[in-house]
Amino acid sequence: MKLDDFNQVADLIGLKKRSREAVWLMEVEGMTGYFAAQQMDISESTVSRAHSRFRRALQKINSLAGHLPL
Repeated sequence: MKLDDFNQVADLIGLKKRSREAVWLMEVEGMTGYFAAQQMDISESTVSRAHSRFRRALQKINSLAGHLPL
């Protein structure tokens, strides 16, 4: 995933800085939620919720992609 694409989705759902960085670590760097939480010094549940929101947004965007006028 390109950084610009990632940031657009993260902006769309309002991810805060540390949550955004933790989700990036999971999505792009392949880090687990546990280690991303440790790296960013936030709770694992915060990372899990942020990651779930991000994945749901991606799924919704992908499902709408064929239906949106361009």
